[in-house]
Amino acid sequence: MNNRFTRILISAAAAVVLMIILALFYTTTDESTGARRIAVLLGGELPAGIVQGVTYFIFFFGVMELWAISREIDEEEKAYAFRLLPEKEQYVLSPADVAQIKLEAIGKEKNRKYFLTDMIKKACTKFRANKSTSEALEIVTSQSKINMADAESRQSYIRYAAWAIPSVGFIGTIIGIAQSLGFANEAMTPEGIAKVTSALNIAFDTTLVALFLSLILMLYIHSVQERLERFHIRLEEYVIENLINRIYKE
Repeated sequence: MNNRFTRILISAAAAVVLMIILALFYTTTDESTGARRIAVLLGGELPAGIVQGVTYFIFFFGVMELWAISREIDEEEKAYAFRLLPEKEQYVLSPADVAQIKLEAIGKEKNRKYFLTDMIKKACTKFRANKSTSEALEIVTSQSKINMADAESRQSYIRYAAWAIPSVGFIGTIIGIAQSLGFANEAMTPEGIAKVTSALNIAFDTTLVALFLSLILMLYIHSVQERLERFHIRLEEYVIENLINRIYKE
């Protein structure tokens, strides 16, 4: 099963479970207490709370996507433990050493392909082809840019989630305002006023919940984005420092 589809299912299940909990909280609280108002705010009053439910689903999906990227970085960083490149000061590499490093990198890819091993292989291959460290350096920097661009493109669903959450909240606001206008002809009666205020509460509740979740998601997005950029920058520096700068020609 596709990993993203699995994350969608998990996000939907989490949103449904949360809405069931909120609905139970709404039905078991006293109408005159502040707890009932909180339950309404969070979407516990169904079907009016469906908009909040959709918002929760998008939020959970965005969090799951970011969590997947974070886990992938964790897995990629395990490649440093292979110790494919020398890290001792003043250590130099001969062309024969470069060939051996490439073979070792290939051997480490039996279970999975790593950014580190892939970059090492390409740098070693380029150096062995023309004995030019400058061209090997160019391969490393260009590959690093490609990796960053690819990582950026893979975050399109996350950016969509960050945009969709406040948008869904505003849709809920428009629906609530439209409902309140529908009760305008009853506004002169106590029952009508109650209907209008209830609809307006729902209208602004959806936006409030959406904006709050959007703030949390954006914080997580920037945190993961910073970690991802640092990972690729460190990877490039690591290969340049411990491979390209240590090679000498026989």
